[in-house]
Amino acid sequence: MDTEVIENSHYRLGEHYYEMGRYEQAREQFKQALAENATHPRLLYKMAYCEYQLDNYEEAYELCTNAIREGFVTAYVYKTLGLILKHQKKWYEAEQAMLYALSLDPGEPAIIATYAFLMYETGHIKKARLLMEEAKRIDPMDSTVLHYQFYMGMIDGKEKEKREALAGYVQVAEDDLYKLIKIGEEAYFRDDYKTAKESLVQAFMLDPTNARVKELLDAIEKETHIIFLPNRIVGKLGGPFGSWAVCMGLIFLAIFLFPPALAIIIPFLLIFNVYTWISGFVYKLFVK
Repeated sequence: MDTEVIENSHYRLGEHYYEMGRYEQAREQFKQALAENATHPRLLYKMAYCEYQLDNYEEAYELCTNAIREGFVTAYVYKTLGLILKHQKKWYEAEQAMLYALSLDPGEPAIIATYAFLMYETGHIKKARLLMEEAKRIDPMDSTVLHYQFYMGMIDGKEKEKREALAGYVQVAEDDLYKLIKIGEEAYFRDDYKTAKESLVQAFMLDPTNARVKELLDAIEKETHIIFLPNRIVGKLGGPFGSWAVCMGLIFLAIFLFPPALAIIIPFLLIFNVYTWISGFVYKLFVK
């Protein structure tokens, strides 16, 4: 049956899209191949991975468990199952799947790093860091290790770790799309929207269907829109507490220097602060 599936034109075309990371197109081809080989385990798994990448977690779970039931039992299948369960917020089941993946291949750095990030997300920070150090010891330039090291560093705000992980990822990643997304994400989270947008626009040109690219571009468009200018000013002042402190300072300054100015300053500050609370509604009302 393997030969039959491999020679299937839909499977071959699906593999081509799959390797390119074009999961929507790959899914359509694999779906037609499955119509002729409905129980082929490798085909079921690849279809599951496409559904996972397209955020269809229920379908991905069913296909992945079917692949396992049909005998496709590998560490990477169980790692994918763990990722699917994680996105379904089935934390215990996700950990069990990851542990089983590790029992099948205990020295695979990509699986160790994936498990490390699961531990990180569930609050087991010390365990996560120990696991990540082990993954880095085995292969510090593995793309999956660098991927999760980058996100752990980004959440922690460790600039040096983020830069090192990003530089390493860009060096080893073969797919230009994911390089550009990583560069865009890193720039976005340090508020360098110009650099982020430049990288993400290039990523969009490579794959206009990529959900992560669209999500980040939409976020940049929103956060740089003139409607949110007062919110950005508040952010520069240190947030709501900093903003209120500045407001109170201006009021007291006016009291001592020129009390009549309070008739203008107080209404302006009141409108300014109220507007920052409703700016999100204003954006939804006037911007598609």
